[in-house]
Parts: sequence; structure tokens; C-alpha cells
Amino acid sequence: MKFYVRYLFVICIAYFSVNTSATTPLSTEDFSQLPDVSRLLLSPNGKKLASTIRINVGETQGVAVQILDLETKEKKISLFTDNSEYFFNWISWKDNKTLMAGVFTPSERDSQIIMQTVRFKTRDHDLILIDTESDQIIRPVSSKFLKRYDIRPSVRNWVVDSLPDDPEHILMEFPGVDRGFWDDAVVYKFNIKTQQATLYHKAKDNVGNWLTDQQHRVRIGEHYKDGEVTILEKGVDSNKWRELWTYKIFSEQQVNVLGFDLDPNELYIRAYHDKRQAIFKVNLKDPELKRELVVADSKYDVKGRLVYSSASKKVIGVSSREEGGTHFFDKELQVLQAKIDKAIPGNRNYIYSISDDLNRFLVFSTSSQDSGTYYLGQTNPVKLDSVAYSYKKLLPELMSKTQKIEYKARDGLEIEAYLTTPKGVQAKNLPTLMFPHGGPHARDNDAFDYWTQFFVNKGYAVLQMNFRGSDGQGIELRNAGLKNWGKEMQDDIEDGARKLIADGIADPQAIGIVGGSYGGYAALMGAVKTPDFYRCAISVNGVSNVFDLVKDNRAFWLSYNVVDEQIGNDNATLRAISPVNFADKIKAPVLLVHGTDDRQVEIKHSYQMRDALQKAKKDVTFVELPSEDHYLSNEKNRIDTFRAMDEFLNKCLPVKTEKSVAAH
Repeated sequence: MKFYVRYLFVICIAYFSVNTSATTPLSTEDFSQLPDVSRLLLSPNGKKLASTIRINVGETQGVAVQILDLETKEKKISLFTDNSEYFFNWISWKDNKTLMAGVFTPSERDSQIIMQTVRFKTRDHDLILIDTESDQIIRPVSSKFLKRYDIRPSVRNWVVDSLPDDPEHILMEFPGVDRGFWDDAVVYKFNIKTQQATLYHKAKDNVGNWLTDQQHRVRIGEHYKDGEVTILEKGVDSNKWRELWTYKIFSEQQVNVLGFDLDPNELYIRAYHDKRQAIFKVNLKDPELKRELVVADSKYDVKGRLVYSSASKKVIGVSSREEGGTHFFDKELQVLQAKIDKAIPGNRNYIYSISDDLNRFLVFSTSSQDSGTYYLGQTNPVKLDSVAYSYKKLLPELMSKTQKIEYKARDGLEIEAYLTTPKGVQAKNLPTLMFPHGGPHARDNDAFDYWTQFFVNKGYAVLQMNFRGSDGQGIELRNAGLKNWGKEMQDDIEDGARKLIADGIADPQAIGIVGGSYGGYAALMGAVKTPDFYRCAISVNGVSNVFDLVKDNRAFWLSYNVVDEQIGNDNATLRAISPVNFADKIKAPVLLVHGTDDRQVEIKHSYQMRDALQKAKKDVTFVELPSEDHYLSNEKNRIDTFRAMDEFLNKCLPVKTEKSVAAH
């Protein structure tokens, strides 16, 4: 059976391609707009295609959920937000008729600590259901249900089980209630038509994160106390609970439960194997709970979710690997994956959203130059049609290729990094931006990054490095970042720049540093620790006061706080690694950008840093983004951020070459 790729024009108005040639200058706005299309999902029967699409028609701007009927080609907008009332977080099909949408809204309201009411900045998470046949919008959690709480829980979209074979119900986790106050987590069964809720599973002391098997029985819970997590399991044939595994946070004994196979005694977990996270299968009938190794990688942690067959209900793979696409256990799907990889070489190709009859599926194909192409696949007859492109104007031929490099930190630790240099320009003596990721327990790879491509398009070399503390390369690298902010973690970034200088790639007189969240902290700390090294620093939603960060995230009523172990609890040390306390040492111009509704890193961090720099008579530019969260979810604010970075870099780190593609 011959496999081939057949390109279609477009099947939906939101997916129309644009006339953008390789010689058309790209603007700052082209890089900073929201994705044109994202979150494509097939309905279980493969007849409908859901997606979120960017809307920009006159004064109507925002993001919408669009439903395309693949049989009739009818398309309709089912839900729209201007990104002020709420933001889309995820969408998922409940069944062939109903689409679920998880949304969030930054808020400031009363919250609860123990049995006291306090004013709190938080995010409200809600669930919206879309009846794709009647166009009815349903909010399954009613105001009447929430009245049982003196203070409404902020998370109101935790779906434990969508019950795909039951069109009228879903299972959701909520706090229990004790005299109006929150108690241990329970599971409610919600009727999505009547909004009636009945108790489905009662609480256990300090247990939450409930998980059902494929027969929809609550079988797994996590007990948390004093930094120790215990995985509990309820037997199929008994009401008794037992302890499966116990581990300390950040320990090599960590176990994450992924889900059940069709057999209710077959459980998949993620645990460490040779100091890397791997996927195991455990037979719960085995008294020794032996672990059968399923997927492992000698260099990287195996992340991703389980992939299920809608037809057989069995686990058939893992959704992603660090180097490659979907990892299938099923031999026929392995062949399909190999054919797609051959048809679209050089890209990471993820097969997902497979229909019940296994005839239709989606492929998300991406690379450092490809922002993401969505394909609609079919197995009988075999074909693959391109249906959408994440950023229509950011054509692959206009983007720059990223290459993996390695360098040694000053103490000999090997650091993995990713270097991107401008197209058509010799990689020699270039103005260079160090671009550390946020988290810091996250990682960079050679996937598409619109920030990187924006900077490179302006003429900069960009280095993204997985400094110690980064995730994905095993427990030793991750834990090397514990209580290490501003120390070796920071040195790893500088050492990457010095490697590029030694190799002749970076101009030693034109090094800048930019980042968001933790990366913003690293940018500020770099300007503090090496004031003569960096020519400019950009912090977007970044931390400036580590003492405040730890204090604000510490639950004073608990004996253990994960933030103390992650960052530290010695007040003198926390102040010593806070850039806000050393504004007088900074010589480079600083750009601060921060959203007023940031709930991850409060805007006070940038207020304090701005004030400290102004008091020290330093060169600082501050941009405040109204009604913006931590993730630059509002398009206008995202564009304003990139415009500010564009103007700032043009002033403090000008590119000498005229080879830049973008129109400035």
C-alpha cells in the first residue's frame, strides 16, 4: 500500500493560506500574533474537526472554537473569547456530540487558608461544554452547587472521567465541604443537562488527584503530607485501599501514575530507570508489584501521555518522545509512523486523535523552522492532507534552522544547548542573545520557538541552554538546580556565551540576555553578576525578589514547603540572590515587561526592580501590560511586548548587518 502526501488548498475559512513569498519582509507583528490555528482534535467517530482559531476581523479580535463537519464541510464558530473574560486552556471531546473547553481567568477574590478567609490573587478555572449539534453552551457546574462553599474553589474544571459512553454525565473532582469550608477532595457525578451533582466518591484524609480505571471506578488517589507522596490503590474486588508506592518530592523513588489499560489490573506508571524517567507497566495482582519496562531512553526522560485505541480501549503508545514523534506499541501504527516520518523528513511528526474505526487520524508536524503543520490522515485508502498551519505567515523557508550543541560549564558539567543563527549570514562575530528558559524545571530543544525566530530574524544569534535544574535529562541534572538560583545555574548561561565567543560565533562586545519568568530572573541576575559582560537585559514577567517569591509561595501552616527545598529558606541567602537588592551593580540597560494579572510571578517584582533601578539612576524601561497573565495570552499585549523588545534591542544592541529579513 503506497503512502503519499497530497496537499489540499484548505478545508476551512480559518485555514486559508496567505500570499506570503520568501521575499516578503516579515514584521514584528507577524511573529507576535497568536497562532492562527491550534488544538485540532477529531471527534471519536472521525466526522468532526474541532480547533481554536485566531479571530481578527475589524474590531473583533480574540480566539474562537471552530467545528468543521468533515462530511458536509459545514463550519461554524461555537465559542468566542476576546481574551478579556477568559482564556482557553484546553479543549477535548467528551463524545461525538459534546466538546469540553477548559478556560481560566485571572482573578482577585476571597480564598481560604485552613478555616480563615483571606484576599487572594488567583486564577479561576471553569468548564464549558459545547453541544456541537444544537450549538448549546453548557456550564455543568451551577451557581447553586457552588453555594455549598463559603468561598468558591478556584479550580472548577477538573474532569476525572468524561464518561464517553454516557452522554449526560461527567465525573469531576472538587474539594469536600466542612461547615462551608474546603475539605479533602471528593468526586462528583454531574448531569450536564440538569446541572445536578451527586457524590460519586467520598473523601479520604489528605488524598486527592483521583483517577478512574476504564470501567469508571475510582481506583487511584495520592496522599500528600510533609513532602511525602503515597500512591493508594483500591482493589477491583474489594473496598480496601492499599499503599503502592511512597516517595519524597525530588527523590529517585518518584512515581507518576499515567493510567489503566483495559485490564483493570494493568497500570502504567512513569518512574526512574538508570536515573532517567521511563514508562513501566505494573500488574496490580502481583504482590511484589514488579515493573515491566515499556519505554526508556538512555539520555532523556520519557514524557508524554498514554495513547489509547478508541476501538479496543487498550493502551497503544506514548504521545511523545524527546527525539521523535509518537511512540507506538502497535506494530501497524509503528509502520504508519515510519511512513509519515519518511514522507515528512526532518520534522517531529506526532500522530494523535485517532478515530474509533482507526481510519482517520491527525498529525502535528513541526521542526525548528516549521511552526506546526496539521495533517488529516486516512488509512483506507492511505492519504495525508495538510489542513492547517499554526502561523500562516511564518513560512518554513523564512525561518532559521536550530542546531544542537554541547559545551562544558566551568566545573566540567556537560551542558546541552540549541543554537540558531540568521539565514544567509556567516555565523561569525554575531551579536548574540542568551535566551534561558523559564521554569526553571523545564527544558528547551530544537522545536519551533517564535521568540527565537523573531530574534534571529532581526540578525542575532540565539543560544538556548539546558542549564542545571532543567528537566528532561534525568534526576541528577534536575536536582543540581535545587537551591542553586543565581549560582552555578547562572554560571551555566554565561559559560554558553563564552563558548560561542571562543568559537568565533558571538561578538564579545555584543552579548545580551533575555528571558521570561525564571528566564527573566536569569537575565536580571546576569546583569548583576557580570555587569561588564552583557550589553542589555530583558525580563518579561520575571522574578526580581527571590525572598518575596519564596515567602509568597510558602504555606506557613505546613511543616514542609516544596518551595523551601526548590529555592531555599535561608532569608539572608534569598536576599543575596535577589537582583532587586543589587540594582547599583547593573551597568547594562534593562527592559522590564510585566502583566498586571500575572498570577505566577506578581507584577510587584517588576515594580520593585524598576524602582530600585531608577533610584540607582540606571537605564531602565518598564512596560506594563493591562489585564495580562503570565503567558502573554492577549494578542495586543503580546504584540506590544515584541514591539518594546524590538525598539529596545535596536537601541542597546544594534545589528550591524543589513541581512535581517524583518521590516522594522
